[in-house]
Amino acid sequence: MGASTEYSEAYLHQSKQSQVIGVVILYIVLEVITLTLRQLSKQLGRVRWGLDDALIFLGFGLCMAVNGTSLADVYNGGTGLHQARLEQDDPHKIVVWGHYIIIVPLLYVQAIVPAKLAVLHLYLSVFTDKRLRIGTYVTGGIILATWVSCTITGLLTCRPLSYFWTGEGTCLDVNAYFRWSGLPNIITDLAILLLPLPMIYQLQTSRRMKIGIATTFALGGLGLVASILRFYEYFVTNAQVDGTWTAASFIIWCVVECGTYQVAACLPLYRPLMKFVGHKMHLTSKGDSRHSSENLNQCGSYLSQGADDLKYAGRFHSLKRHKLSFDEEDGLGLVTIDNQ
Repeated sequence: MGASTEYSEAYLHQSKQSQVIGVVILYIVLEVITLTLRQLSKQLGRVRWGLDDALIFLGFGLCMAVNGTSLADVYNGGTGLHQARLEQDDPHKIVVWGHYIIIVPLLYVQAIVPAKLAVLHLYLSVFTDKRLRIGTYVTGGIILATWVSCTITGLLTCRPLSYFWTGEGTCLDVNAYFRWSGLPNIITDLAILLLPLPMIYQLQTSRRMKIGIATTFALGGLGLVASILRFYEYFVTNAQVDGTWTAASFIIWCVVECGTYQVAACLPLYRPLMKFVGHKMHLTSKGDSRHSSENLNQCGSYLSQGADDLKYAGRFHSLKRHKLSFDEEDGLGLVTIDNQ
């Protein structure tokens, strides 16, 4: 924007800050609730802690870092306001914003990785089919390679990095970086959605159960929707024009995408919790106090058995010759298979 350009008061007082703040607060709440419910579900099912828990907590911490720096960018860097307004009122905020516009995307690149790896870890825990496991490892390798390449590219986008707040130096095509760095996410999200489908199709069970099992695993791929929307938004927005204003949209989609991955990675582990709630609701509707304690004990025993059965859940490769021994309701949660 040229220094001699005059802007109307209405233009200068436009703001996207409330939108950024609202989205960040929403995802903070969603991430806290879904993680809490996930861990409660694992406790109810007596499911042992594993690598997936470490990945989920790492992802949660990184998402909170994205959320925190996004809010700090709004309050301290002026993101969501027109750059012309900041040049008039507080030019120092543009310097602060330039620092955050480096930090937030780099944190975003880190934050989307753990949740996706946690979903792949679930696949490795459930399936033993050789081709599916190879596909899972390849997908994980692509995710890690994308993480490394995007991190390095993000640090080398402009030389020096002070270009973002001084305008002095040289840059790669910033728009191309923001736009195309999201394509591998879409590809790996599609892979995560499609990998289990052939094995689910081969199950000797009802269509309803197959749909339930597929839905359970599809929950882990919900990030695909956010990834596609972010990809589109970056193509219709020029990141190099009115930086503090356009940065609001970029930050919103960083928060939404990494937060959606985190939330989605928690959902497939809700089976014990949903079973417990279902039994509680059944007892409440029956109103039979004589059998409440007995039924709750049966519920707890069933959930505990589900946790023990998890280590046998990989027997999907043999289900073309065996029928399932659990009822159809169990197909609507985290899949477990009896050792029979």
